[in-house]
Amino acid sequence: MNPRLIDTFHLTGPGVISIIGAGGKTSLMFQLAKQIADSGNTVLTTTTTRLFMPLPSQSPFTIIDSSIGRLVKKSKARLTCFSHFSAGKAYDLTTGKLHGFAPDRIDQLWQAGLFDWIIVEADGARQKPLKATASHEPVIPGVTTHLILTAGLDAVGKPLNETHVHRAALFSQNTGLPLGEIVNERSMATCIAFEVEKAGNLCLALSTIVCLNKADSPDKIRSGKKIAEFLKTNTLIHRIIMTSLVNEFPVRNCLILER
Repeated sequence: MNPRLIDTFHLTGPGVISIIGAGGKTSLMFQLAKQIADSGNTVLTTTTTRLFMPLPSQSPFTIIDSSIGRLVKKSKARLTCFSHFSAGKAYDLTTGKLHGFAPDRIDQLWQAGLFDWIIVEADGARQKPLKATASHEPVIPGVTTHLILTAGLDAVGKPLNETHVHRAALFSQNTGLPLGEIVNERSMATCIAFEVEKAGNLCLALSTIVCLNKADSPDKIRSGKKIAEFLKTNTLIHRIIMTSLVNEFPVRNCLILER
């Protein structure tokens, strides 16, 4: 039997999931939301940064309102018919992106008690498979209970530059890998450990999960296992999961770390 993502990620709720990193955040968010809703729970998908307007296949509709009070009222009405939808404070026609809420607004939404789950895309990566965060990133709500960091395994073997890594210079600074050199498993693991520690200081998450996405071939799976080996002694990480989110059954491997 193929495991569901929500079971592999051990999402016992209710709770607030913040997804950071690169290489599959949006895909993961909507797949988790669908499985949570299919399990009979209510879930809101949103962002603290910017997100392309959800497609109907991802979310049945999106509420756009800058007022949390009005959003709560509209959500109550929608929840009589739907268990999952999305929300943002504004929509930019030029970019096609939904603008999200400040972290304290997410806190207010959660405290309203309408949803079993809120899933927040709390980072931006300009569609690159890997990233290092600037001083103002990631943008994590304080009420986060589950922190998930995604990273694309397709960055392994690629040169360290802005084509493949968002904020490549910061990645170089944090890992010691010179610009232009090939991203390897060790440098990727070093970056992940750095970002997990940084994000952990922004919330009191009960669970921290690393999702190594794009494990689409045997060589990428081997790379994922090497990265997991580097990270398995990191006491801040509870699970390391390899996924191929483009596949019907996306879970490739799961390392559960006893903490």
